Amino acid sequence: MNKARNIDNYIETVKQNEVFFKSYYYHSLIDLNLVKLDLILKHGILCKNLIEQNKLVTLYTHSADNFESKNGNKYVSLTEYTDKCKFNNIFESFACHTLTSLSLMVNKDIEVSRVGERQTYFDDELFCLNYISKNMIRGIILPEHLANLQIKEVSCLPNDISCYTNKYIKNWIECMQNYFKKSISVKEIEYSLIQYWNILNEYENPERWTESAMKTQRNLYGYDFKDVLANILNNLWQEKLNILNPTYLDVVKELNNEELPIYEIKQKCLKKIN
Repeated sequence: MNKARNIDNYIETVKQNEVFFKSYYYHSLIDLNLVKLDLILKHGILCKNLIEQNKLVTLYTHSADNFESKNGNKYVSLTEYTDKCKFNNIFESFACHTLTSLSLMVNKDIEVSRVGERQTYFDDELFCLNYISKNMIRGIILPEHLANLQIKEVSCLPNDISCYTNKYIKNWIECMQNYFKKSISVKEIEYSLIQYWNILNEYENPERWTESAMKTQRNLYGYDFKDVLANILNNLWQEKLNILNPTYLDVVKELNNEELPIYEIKQKCLKKIN
């Protein structure tokens, strides 16, 4: 299971609604884990230091000690759409993340910087010091291909190799158990992770082939490690929300509870959901 990166279907929609898209900054959930959305809706978008102070550390991707987030300890990462956008999903965060992930729409009346704690690889990445309060979040936006997927079809980890270590996955399991108040069987997770690493270690530079190894695992066994985690999340959200096989948008709407406007980026239009 791999995160969709084909943004061609959405370029015209963005161009036709450029005034709208230029009106906000965007903070994306690049691992697509909606547990994060719930925490953001309750606490705002926090830097690593504040996440730790609020004891929310294990619920965030960059909380694992061996994951070097560009945000660092004191910054929150943002992007924006401008006239300079070339829809390059390698060098532009807006194209790479906003058009492929769920994003929080942030009021532009905040102080931002082009410089964070670490070097950014994106031409359009911005940084806000410490946090973005809840009242500065103006909406939620996501592309239609993601909105329509069932939770069990959604890739829930980024491709960074540090997210596939035993330590990181242990953190992931613990935070999901804490959030959902349910015990998770780790046997299938551990077995699939061993399968994945057996494949990945065959490459000379494993860190460059995380996505390729995932495809190989799926071809060999009919499923990959991300599928295993996605099926677990599907069952957890299904029980929590009492919705059979919920879609990604189903969960977003339940967590949002009509608080913020939700927008869907479609191939031919921008649709307001609520």
